[in-house]
Amino acid sequence: MSIDLEYALEHKNDPAVLCCRAEEGIVISEHNLEDPAIFPDLIDTGLLNVDGALTIGQCIGATLTKTCDSLTPLKADIVANIQDALGDDAAEEVEAEAVEAAPAIPAVPAGTTVTVSGGVVKLYIAEGKDIAIEFPV
Repeated sequence: MSIDLEYALEHKNDPAVLCCRAEEGIVISEHNLEDPAIFPDLIDTGLLNVDGALTIGQCIGATLTKTCDSLTPLKADIVANIQDALGDDAAEEVEAEAVEAAPAIPAVPAGTTVTVSGGVVKLYIAEGKDIAIEFPV
């Protein structure tokens, strides 16, 4: 499963592994990378070896030089234009670009409440026809 930009920035020093098949020549983004939280289980079972893998910070914005399958660790021999490990200035710049590109979130109507209780989200909207929505999280 791919990750989002905020998560990628939090894990910029973790190994970079493709989440799905990627074609030669693509510019690697956070959407091409697997969630590092699953790596320990994959490594323990022998399905993944991240020795020599570049970090997420080095791979975002780099170019893939070879078509690769999912769960391929990104190493220097298959990645061109390896980035600096997204220093704080670069991370802020990337994050600012993402914020600019993010869609506007509509304002919540007056009288709306959202609570989380016992693993269930409860949304109550007083305006309109007193709409109440609950779903598990």
